[in-house]
Amino acid sequence: MEYTKIAGTDVEVSRIGLGTQPIGYFDKDLGMQTIRKALDEGITLMDTAPVYGDGRAEEILGDVLKDYDREEMIISSKTGMEKVNGKSVRNASPELMEKTLKHSLQRLGTDYIDIFHIHWPDLIQPVEETARFMGKLKEEGTIRSIGVSNFSSEQIYDFCRYAQVNVCQPPYNLFERDIEVGVLPFCQKNNIILMAYRSLCQGLLTGKMSRDADFSDHPVKKADPKFQLPRYLQYLEAVEKIDEFIREKHDRTVLDLAIQWILGYNNTIALWGGWKPEHMEPVNDVFGWQPDQGTRDQVREIVKRTVKDQVGPGFLAPPTR
Repeated sequence: MEYTKIAGTDVEVSRIGLGTQPIGYFDKDLGMQTIRKALDEGITLMDTAPVYGDGRAEEILGDVLKDYDREEMIISSKTGMEKVNGKSVRNASPELMEKTLKHSLQRLGTDYIDIFHIHWPDLIQPVEETARFMGKLKEEGTIRSIGVSNFSSEQIYDFCRYAQVNVCQPPYNLFERDIEVGVLPFCQKNNIILMAYRSLCQGLLTGKMSRDADFSDHPVKKADPKFQLPRYLQYLEAVEKIDEFIREKHDRTVLDLAIQWILGYNNTIALWGGWKPEHMEPVNDVFGWQPDQGTRDQVREIVKRTVKDQVGPGFLAPPTR
């Protein structure tokens, strides 16, 4: 495992983090085993959020934390979302953030959160009030570092006028590369850790998905245009071609490439989602190499030729209240 330090803090984290979103929706015992397996593999970073199973992911994480020293686990969670008529909407008001933070701390069984993100930019709430409140929480020690999730580079810049941003969490993988213009270079230039979620594109980049898979019960995949026919078959073909190419050129797999596509940049973390302990077994196999620029260019070309109807992660965006 590789580790990095978050600039402006004394927080050191593993460069692969466990994404606990699926743990909030599947079997609790398997979820707890998955978290323990991740820790055994050297993963110290656990990324969660109140909206993952309506707090269930945080509760499961908190149950595991009882068996460990608090310092053994770096917890990343989020705020700035509320339920209105059964749907999640953006709300980064200090009042709502204070309320959700209190509940998160209770579910996690801790008195501080290591990395605390604004889950989505609030287009109504003045950014100055949101940022200053986050800065206050950091000064008090309730949070150790400030994160923003799903922000554009312009939105991060505005936020930074009132509080230091330590971590940025966007969706990023070799199929969803919009941040390579804007957010990624901004974070690199300003020494902000980039914590990429959807690193494996909801499992597409594991190379283990079948053509007849049924996603009707999956909380995210069923809404993701990538997993709907006929587009899904295009993405599967691209995965097969990339896997064949990367095995021949580097004796590596498409899974190795997917993670190193992110870790090949400085100041980056890749979130690895999982809800079964076996999902964590290949974690340490991905290190020891990096794709060169020529490899990246060839992979981009494979995607361009194969996926005729590319689509980004825009479906994830929740409405403004």
